[in-house]
Amino acid sequence: MKINPILKKELLLGSRSIKFPIALMFYSGIMAIVALAILAGSASGFSGSVEFSALTMVFFVLAFMQLVLICIIIPILTAGSIAGERERQTLDLLLTAPVSSLTIVLGKLFSSMCNVILFVVSSLPAMAIAFIYGGIQWRFLFVFLAEILVSAFFCGTIGVWVASVFKKTILSIIMTMVIELAFFVGTLAVVGSIYAGKNIALMTAMSNSTTAAGSMPAVQMGWFHSILLLNPATGFVDSLLHTYTGIGCMHEFLSGGVFGTSAPGLVAMSEHWYVFSFIVTAALGVLFIFLTVRHLDMMCKKDKFLQPVKKKK
Repeated sequence: MKINPILKKELLLGSRSIKFPIALMFYSGIMAIVALAILAGSASGFSGSVEFSALTMVFFVLAFMQLVLICIIIPILTAGSIAGERERQTLDLLLTAPVSSLTIVLGKLFSSMCNVILFVVSSLPAMAIAFIYGGIQWRFLFVFLAEILVSAFFCGTIGVWVASVFKKTILSIIMTMVIELAFFVGTLAVVGSIYAGKNIALMTAMSNSTTAAGSMPAVQMGWFHSILLLNPATGFVDSLLHTYTGIGCMHEFLSGGVFGTSAPGLVAMSEHWYVFSFIVTAALGVLFIFLTVRHLDMMCKKDKFLQPVKKKK
């Protein structure tokens, strides 16, 4: 099996630095401290016994913390991948190497994801507290690993794409975080704004109507809630709760009508929301990879000296 040469080079260079092992040590220490703090705070009486709910809380809190930390770590690791090559004036040399633009992008992306996997693996001993006491079943671990890898892939592709567009590493990191906020927070804001606008319009219509009686009808949101499929966090939380309770939070949210009633098709689809969110998140990652490769190919076409050297048969 042929190893991606860019990935091999990045892993070799990264293994020579002491910064990553130190960061890994602090990351594992933070996870262990949070887990022990939750267990210590929920101990009942003087017997030192731990409640079952606390064990579940350890797993969910650490899982959500890792999602947040990955959204912060991934931009730092990936945003400087191609932008850093520009700053070191080695991008032209890299583009003229006998490798395709796709190989360069995947090598940069997977080298960052390998570091993320090490962060996740280092946190497993702290999360294993819930398994040792019997509070969490092992299928939670596999669901968590699948979702965290897809989320890391999504955030990593954003970072690589931004790094190919902007020339400065700091600017690439900032723009990557801004785009991540647009997906993780902006989608919630958009749905909330649509609901607020429809609610105000309905209240205005009801106040101007002289024949209206009884309680105010629910706001009809239709398919607008499907915007939340662009938010990887909804699929992440829904998958964990679906595995634990058998019912995802998004199905309860859409069928309950708290923020308006959704289309029947969307309510039926929300029973397996995490599956559709998984597919959409992976598809968005593939789209960002395509945009990055296309941008690098356009850079090569603009300058005839950046055409990749083809190997002679």
